[in-house]
Amino acid sequence: MLGLAYSGAVGNFVDRHRDIVDFVEIPYELLNHDPRVVDIREKTLILLHCASLSIAGTSACSGETISKIQYWLKQTRSPWLGEHLAFITADRLEANSESEVYAPGEPYNIGYTVSPPMNELVAQRVADKLAAYQPLFPVPLLIENSPLYFRTPGSTMSQVEFINTILQRTQAGLLLDLAHFCISSMTMDFDPLKEVQRLPLERVVELHISGVSVDPDGAWDDHSRSAPAVVYELLKLVLTLSKPRAVTLEYNWSSHISDAVLITELATARDAIESTSGVS
Repeated sequence: MLGLAYSGAVGNFVDRHRDIVDFVEIPYELLNHDPRVVDIREKTLILLHCASLSIAGTSACSGETISKIQYWLKQTRSPWLGEHLAFITADRLEANSESEVYAPGEPYNIGYTVSPPMNELVAQRVADKLAAYQPLFPVPLLIENSPLYFRTPGSTMSQVEFINTILQRTQAGLLLDLAHFCISSMTMDFDPLKEVQRLPLERVVELHISGVSVDPDGAWDDHSRSAPAVVYELLKLVLTLSKPRAVTLEYNWSSHISDAVLITELATARDAIESTSGVS
């Protein structure tokens, strides 16, 4: 399957081009904010994405959030739930005395998914959380590699070693974000085409593609521009070595992205899929 991450532009695009879009991926957080977005299920399949479990953090996800995710899994009929291998909440008791108290008793929300220190302690924490959360959901959980924007203090593993350790201890699938992997390769100075082959690619269920911005300060995730050539090189390589069920193009940061751009990007990705027979 080949699809798009949801945006206002993508919703309208699906109306005009249902024949070339197999699904739309929607964040759980967006559905909480605007439940009307789920109406697109009448036009195409929905994949549910998430950044709220904070599986790499020390704070437990609230029962209310779990219930809401369960509700949206039922409403979307998503075949799996993709979750960032990151943390977005932190225990307020571990914050310093100057931390702002805006919601007494509630975990501190960082506001952005952050890649954790990659070490044995955190790998086991993630594995334990996945084991605890999986029975709560009717579909498989996938973990998505985060982009590494700096060398995280406390890390004793490479990102590939960290992901491998977690997957060896769990039944979770892998949502491999190729743009994120490309960014990590620039930050950590490794060859992405070689390093990606060290991942357990047989566990890949979904692939993400998006743009990458590069400036003097580093490389950054950019969902408003087309993917660079190296991301498509990674796509072709991974598709020859695995059988993912879905490829998602994440061009959802601009509501003004043109039909021509989306059609071109979908065609490029579909050519890669068909030339490798890499999507099950």
